[in-house]
Amino acid sequence: MITTINENIRIWQEFNPIELSMEFNWINSVDSKHNLAKLGFIKARIAIKNRWFDVLTLCELVRKRNNSDGYYRVVYIQINMESGEYYIGKANRPKWSELIRYQGSGLKFVNKFKNNKDRFVRYYFAICETADETEQLEASIVDRDLLSDEKCLNLVVGGGGISKHPSIAETSKKKRKYMKSHPEQFKPMIEASQKAFRSGDSPALRARSRRIKDVMSADKYREMSRERIAKWKEENPIQYTEARKKNHEIIKTPECQAKRKTSFEKWIISNPEKYKAWQEKLISSRTSQKANEKRKVSLKEWSDTNPQKAKLFAQKRAQAAATKTSKAICMIDLESGKVLQRFLSQHAAAKWLVEEGKAKNMNCVSSISSVCLRKPCTTGYGYRKKAYGYDWRFANE
Repeated sequence: MITTINENIRIWQEFNPIELSMEFNWINSVDSKHNLAKLGFIKARIAIKNRWFDVLTLCELVRKRNNSDGYYRVVYIQINMESGEYYIGKANRPKWSELIRYQGSGLKFVNKFKNNKDRFVRYYFAICETADETEQLEASIVDRDLLSDEKCLNLVVGGGGISKHPSIAETSKKKRKYMKSHPEQFKPMIEASQKAFRSGDSPALRARSRRIKDVMSADKYREMSRERIAKWKEENPIQYTEARKKNHEIIKTPECQAKRKTSFEKWIISNPEKYKAWQEKLISSRTSQKANEKRKVSLKEWSDTNPQKAKLFAQKRAQAAATKTSKAICMIDLESGKVLQRFLSQHAAAKWLVEEGKAKNMNCVSSISSVCLRKPCTTGYGYRKKAYGYDWRFANE
């Protein structure tokens, strides 16, 4: 039996759906066909603008869940069997209970459905694999011609992009584009924003930065900051140079150094493993062959460019090395252990040995140092105990 709802909607079934919708005591009815049809067990077909679709029973529909993500993606029609009004929609729901509970979202349909729930009958007539397919199918059915039907409760054409929500970045880009094309509308807001967030550190600025960090990852925030600084540097080279110089001067102040030191010490206590790894990486980068070669080339270039400063630094290094070895030492008799003489440094003792003819040159200072430091003997047995017939010890020992 084919029942014509209106000029665009027709239903084929073995019974009249209008009569079934008007039968109030269908549960107690002895007609098994009516009971099965109301429960959704009898096959039916529906024509929308002469385009026929197989109506899915609830038993078929419950088994049509998408295997990849578990969603139900369907296209359906809601028909008022008395007035002939109808609404075509789509649903993408992860649960069966949500699918059955969802009736439709069109404003005109919702107002009609609230007052006539018992008069509407819903038919599921298509199952799709993806949300795009449901949109394409709905768009092919709900077009301008269908909207011109006074019985149609749809307000817009199908395929409205419900499953494709714009991302935050796309929305922000669209907003910025609109604001640039309508500056007169947003001038007061921009001025207030500049006054609030460009006047230096403030609680409002800190709260704004915190909100930005909460909604994006650290990598994205770092990338955004890097791009913003690069753009500002390119547009304002003179100001960037002055800002870098000012920042460098601030970093050198005692207050800033103390603050940085305190912060670094807290970080070391909180992250001992990271600090250890950082130290190892730092040492390896400083002592690697590549780093040494690079440092050597750099020092040579600097020495050639600044010969006077290079000479001065060499003298300072020599003085520092001499100061390091200028500890007072004592010359001790091997038999009695008495201090025979005291020298201000190892070089002074070496000079005395040369003057007395006990040593040929100043290279004897290395022998004196070996005895003072108790270095192991070349034979591998014990340590060196004398040099040039005397024992040598540091005066502070």
